[in-house]
Amino acid sequence: MRCAVAVAAVVALTGPPAAATQDSLPPPRTIPELEARIREVIAETKTPGLGVALVTRDSALWVAGLGTADVAAGRPATSETLFRIGSTSKAFVSLLMLQLQGAGRLQLTDPVWTHAPEIAFTNRWQDTDPVRIVHLLEHATGWDDLALKDYALNDSTLTLRRALDFNPDTRKSRWRPGARVSYCNSGPPVAAYIAEKLEGRPFEELVTERLFRPIGMAGATYFRPPPERLATLYHSDGKTPQYYWYISQRPAGAINASARDMAAYVRFLLNRGAANGVQLVPAEEIVAMERPRSSITARSGLTVGYGLHLSTYVDSGYVWVGHDGGVNGGVTNMAYRPEQGVGYAFMLNTGSGEAFERISRLIRDYLTRDEARPTPPSPAALAPLARERAGWYRPDNPRVQALYFLERIGGLARLVAADTTLSLRPLLGDPATYLPVSERLFRRPGEPVATLALVDDPTNGRPAAIERMGYLLPTSYHRVWAPVALAEIGMTALFLLALVVTLAFALVWVPRWLFRRLSGVPRLRLRMWPLFSALSVLAFVGVALLSSEEAIPRLGNPTPWAITLFVATLVFPLSAVIGLLSAIRTPAGEVRRGIRVLALATSLVFVVAAAYFGWWRLIGWRSWA
Repeated sequence: MRCAVAVAAVVALTGPPAAATQDSLPPPRTIPELEARIREVIAETKTPGLGVALVTRDSALWVAGLGTADVAAGRPATSETLFRIGSTSKAFVSLLMLQLQGAGRLQLTDPVWTHAPEIAFTNRWQDTDPVRIVHLLEHATGWDDLALKDYALNDSTLTLRRALDFNPDTRKSRWRPGARVSYCNSGPPVAAYIAEKLEGRPFEELVTERLFRPIGMAGATYFRPPPERLATLYHSDGKTPQYYWYISQRPAGAINASARDMAAYVRFLLNRGAANGVQLVPAEEIVAMERPRSSITARSGLTVGYGLHLSTYVDSGYVWVGHDGGVNGGVTNMAYRPEQGVGYAFMLNTGSGEAFERISRLIRDYLTRDEARPTPPSPAALAPLARERAGWYRPDNPRVQALYFLERIGGLARLVAADTTLSLRPLLGDPATYLPVSERLFRRPGEPVATLALVDDPTNGRPAAIERMGYLLPTSYHRVWAPVALAEIGMTALFLLALVVTLAFALVWVPRWLFRRLSGVPRLRLRMWPLFSALSVLAFVGVALLSSEEAIPRLGNPTPWAITLFVATLVFPLSAVIGLLSAIRTPAGEVRRGIRVLALATSLVFVVAAAYFGWWRLIGWRSWA
């Protein structure tokens, strides 16, 4: 499960880029060379161990455990060691639902309420656009992702129904179901509950009987295995163990699997749903799993996108299919190339983004070492539509609605039409150049297929839109009037400037005040209240950063960390308003003009920011609620 959702802007799961020395080396040519270079990575990144599987359609090339499964016990990782695979688990929900569809038990187009009316969710478009089973599997319900308190519900005894009943508030469609993809961990558990209800048996039993055993995943389990079979997960230091996270809504990401299990699973996908001579899922359904069915991506003309818990995407000029997974202290990468008949999976027992990126790159380079990159389509002429659609765009498929106040500004991007190319220039990050493939479809230089589309999306009342396929997931954008975008950028810049100036000024006056060189209440309060506002922001960001590896237990419960965030979101607006009133009421001749103007300007900016935060319901934010 991708669960760094507590404070995504400041604890986002973004691994650092691969080391430059690795980029300068040629791809590994042999399995021993690949193993040696992976061992270097895990040593340099303080990753205790991993399980790894490289396969073809017909055989296993390399299945192994490297490093240590348990540091304290000195137990080595082997090909049978079980690792947490996180959201890579989700595809088993889709596979089971496809089996039930094949047996005539349901159709993926069925509205959810017809099978499970007792599962609460809100959809104001229910009469015309109901939430369908396929939307659960494509992250196309429009629901918010799970709340932190859902993630923090670490109870091994919960049934799936009780877990779903715990907090239904996040299951609210924010736009018409089927319109856009937004990653949501509650969709797969609702689908799994439908399977349980239809079959009268626990979901975990159904998957074990109908998928794990026939595929050959003898060790795979949704439940905690004996310690001697399990890899202990660790913090970034590679020494401090993480707690075992039971994951209340297990179908979303609770599977433990070994390298040998994952080798069998990837071969099952490469063989288009067949294992050991038995066709478990129709081949055409496996192909369909790899493509979006209902979202705007499916209607855009793109051949890449998020399907039924499998994603087709471009990496370094090659088209891959797969899914990642992440839990506290562990990450998984599973990917394959159906036409070439090769694939891999690896699981780490730390959450190191650097190790994840570098090992992924090594394995992908090895599997494509003798293969020429696909020839990209010839560029087409830039159509008039592209020039008409130039302008500012805002992302509009947020995963966590509570954090959209940051994403809607930080994610702003400008679409610029040149003579023969389009470029998408984000406010943060590097610009991306696109070559036209057709009137509406565009690709990056070196990409074999289109990954950006100009679309019409009347479902959100803003027809001009962009659908951009990135790594695993798409981003949907809608057009924004340029003055609005520029005003938001300007206010954000003023807010950051006010923070910096307030803190810098405090470095001058606070020491003077401590040494009793400042006197007079009016002058002190003009300095004090803006400083309280700035310090509350620093406290919020600091707690978020310090909680990056412990976000779920620290912020998903009413701990001192979470309460500090709550207090900070109250102090900021209160001190901003008092500071502004103090500046207004202080007579012009009582203090120096510059101090009064500075206090007035910074407090005014903070009040505007507080109003913005209040609009997005961040005042008095309780992360555990």
